[in-house]
Amino acid sequence: MNFFRIIRSNKEKSSVNMSNNTSIKKTDSVKEFIAKLSRGLMLPIAMLPIAGLFLGIGATIVSKTQDGTIWRILGQILKMPGEAIFNNLPILFCIAVAITFSSDVGTAGLSAFVGWITFCAFQSALIIKNGGGYNFLWYHYDKTQFDAIFGSNVGITSLQTSVFGGIIVGYVVSILYNKFKNIQLPQAISFFSGVRFIPIIVFISMIFISLIFSIIWPLFGLGLIKFGEIVGQAPGGVNSLIFGYTERSLVPLGLHHAFYTPLWFTSAGGTIELRNKIMIDGNELSYTWIEWLHKVEPQYTGGTTIAGDQYCWMFANAHLVGRTIEGKLITFDLIKENFKGVNPGQYMQGKYPFMMLGLPFAGLAMIMSAPRGEQRKLAFGAIIGAAMTTFLTGITEPIEFTFLFLAPWLYYGFHAVLCAISFWLMNILNAHVGMTFSAGVLDFLIYGVLPDIAGAGAKCWIAIIIGLGLSPIYFFGFLFFIKKFNISTPGRNDTVRLFNKKDYQSLKLKKAVENSESINEKNNKIDEIIKAYGGKENIVNVDACITKLRIKVVNQSKVNERKLIELGAKGVIKPSKQLVYAVFGTSADIIKNQMKEKLKNE
Repeated sequence: MNFFRIIRSNKEKSSVNMSNNTSIKKTDSVKEFIAKLSRGLMLPIAMLPIAGLFLGIGATIVSKTQDGTIWRILGQILKMPGEAIFNNLPILFCIAVAITFSSDVGTAGLSAFVGWITFCAFQSALIIKNGGGYNFLWYHYDKTQFDAIFGSNVGITSLQTSVFGGIIVGYVVSILYNKFKNIQLPQAISFFSGVRFIPIIVFISMIFISLIFSIIWPLFGLGLIKFGEIVGQAPGGVNSLIFGYTERSLVPLGLHHAFYTPLWFTSAGGTIELRNKIMIDGNELSYTWIEWLHKVEPQYTGGTTIAGDQYCWMFANAHLVGRTIEGKLITFDLIKENFKGVNPGQYMQGKYPFMMLGLPFAGLAMIMSAPRGEQRKLAFGAIIGAAMTTFLTGITEPIEFTFLFLAPWLYYGFHAVLCAISFWLMNILNAHVGMTFSAGVLDFLIYGVLPDIAGAGAKCWIAIIIGLGLSPIYFFGFLFFIKKFNISTPGRNDTVRLFNKKDYQSLKLKKAVENSESINEKNNKIDEIIKAYGGKENIVNVDACITKLRIKVVNQSKVNERKLIELGAKGVIKPSKQLVYAVFGTSADIIKNQMKEKLKNE
């Protein structure tokens, strides 16, 4: 009896150990995937700080200058290149992901580009203009809804799936590449074998991927538009709290446009009705706002109804605040009292505290969490540009993407929560700071400091106080979470450092284990081809064109031409003392890939 108990106990222990090992392997696999993804995305992310500076400074100059002036031209020169980078982030992420999870940079990158434009073009083909609106499959949009959900991707009007769509397409491309890179097609169509088949299968696959997005994505967009309208009616500053969290949470998905559009540009965000009588200290004057405006600004030719939080703020800043009525200074608070539902800036101003101060301090925490010495210097170089971009221009993607893909829970569970609190505090403390491009210090000076100097009552100083309060929370919070959970921010672990020989050997060994089973049946022929070229030590470089395996060797006399013919070569060509071409036909490219893998793993 004891014997059987021992056996059973050992089996249970073995089962537990196997379960634990499986769990560990899965955990390691997930960690490896995230680490690999984050390293791959570092290339496009590294471009964002300089692009953000150009875009932010250029947009500020353009917004304050007249057409045809030298300053306007200078602003456009700065703005347009930066804007082009941010408008095309999805395809940059798409290519980066495809390259990261594939072994052939050229083919994977080209296939990713093919995949993205096919993905977008299919959606574009489904858009049908219908009067003042648009039809897309069984969905119908008015102009405002359409502009919130659709946008231009590499010049193609399609769904705004942002970097999320780019990452999905890029990863699908990498899967297709790894699966079909060595495919051998029938002789009649063998020209398309190997990597030349990858763009073809990507092209076909993207039609189905795009169709799935076309069915699902608009549901989120339309739902968010409706949700935004409901949020606009919430009382007691709760609307700004909900808005802040939702808007920031949707940024990685590119759906934040669909959410804030009704609040910024429609009556859901408040309406200024200029035909209303003017109220001063509870007393109604005998004339309306539009009558007064025509007296003080005869050239005004705009409408009498202004809808949307941003439109209302901009209109009030341009035409109302800073002036006087019956000896009373017009401020944003007076605007709020006169027009029910209007609270100028409530869906914009919450960005200033965390963009100008909060996130830069998160960046400082990332730098300080890196080990001292060379690693910290590397972290400083990677982070400082992103932090400055956030502070100056309010462009947060460079620094947010740095930790978003490494620790999504840190983004949604900590950062987005603080963003919501920032919006809420700005609202309940009765600040009114608008914005046009983004909430960096440049917009803050123009739409916060200058209106306050003019007596508009924007109360921009509240943003500074809240930002100073959030800064230590961001700094110590990020410092704690990064160290506690060993998050691989720049300068930590394998992130943003050079690989040494030990790293290379480990990677080489791992790759050999992964590939051993899949190429077992092909090893014999590839081994024989390598031997026919004089062995690994005699091979300098492996390449191929459409029909020829192009090998550069150390000593040409060691190449066994007869053996290459026996292995399937139609002929052997020696164009130079070190080059030996074996004509294997359209399978040459596949043999090249297999040889590279074999030589790398030996």
